[in-house]
Amino acid sequence: MKNINIIKTLILLIAVSLFISCDEGGDPVPGGTNVEAIAGDWWVVALEPDGITPAYGGDYVQFSTYNTAANDNTFWLDDNNIWMQIKSKATVNLSSLTFESEPNTQELYTDETVTVTNGVFTKGTYTTESNTVVDEISFDAEFSWDPGAVYKFKGHKRTGFLEDENPHYE
Repeated sequence: MKNINIIKTLILLIAVSLFISCDEGGDPVPGGTNVEAIAGDWWVVALEPDGITPAYGGDYVQFSTYNTAANDNTFWLDDNNIWMQIKSKATVNLSSLTFESEPNTQELYTDETVTVTNGVFTKGTYTTESNTVVDEISFDAEFSWDPGAVYKFKGHKRTGFLEDENPHYE
């Protein structure tokens, strides 16, 4: 009987020490990434080089911008393999909110390359259907599958509100 009490006491001490050792001593601060100011989901339309006509009759598609594993000033520009199949790295200047890629940057969805130029994030300049003021994005892209044609991309930050989902380019 004495051995059983000793075993119960040891199990209790081990259990208590496990709970205490897992306590982090308060709420952890997860921090952010270098590009968190421009990260998020966007509604973006690809336009012909004239900057007016939707490319190939397209409409707004959801893009994402997010940090690379290096957590520096590079980020992924990603159309989620929906439209122009662009998923490539670009570099942002956070003080001017401008961005570009290296010439002929590899696209991850295809075996092609893309050159992104004239990229700009503009803070709080677009009003959505829900009357929410959001940021805008614009950039030019030249693809190796259509050399010489520089497509214009423009869009706005996604709010997540139902009335702002799936906007149409007019």
